Amino acid sequence: MAFKALSKSEKSYIQSSLQAKSPLRTDGRSLHQFRPIALQTGVVPIANGSAHLNLGRSSDESLGGTEVLAAAKLEVEDIGVSCSGVEGGRVVCSVSWYVEPNPAYKEKG
Repeated sequence: MAFKALSKSEKSYIQSSLQAKSPLRTDGRSLHQFRPIALQTGVVPIANGSAHLNLGRSSDESLGGTEVLAAAKLEVEDIGVSCSGVEGGRVVCSVSWYVEPNPAYKEKG
């Protein structure tokens, strides 16, 4: 994802909003209002470990937030006895994840 600098007007709007008598963020929250965070584990039954993280997405999908789904799978393979007489094996670890940001961020690209 490429970084895009804020325009002068966007920067000015954010600064004036935060310095106002009753400061507000661009999404309407006050400085002391936090976005909801929800974490569920064990959401993918065939993975050895998985989690679903919801950062700030409310029940109304239009209000922003980000969702992350991550899963890990571990496989152990026995490769028998090596020529040096030492028993061995191999560990294969696969990690997959999916991030879905707020659609408003996708539009700014």
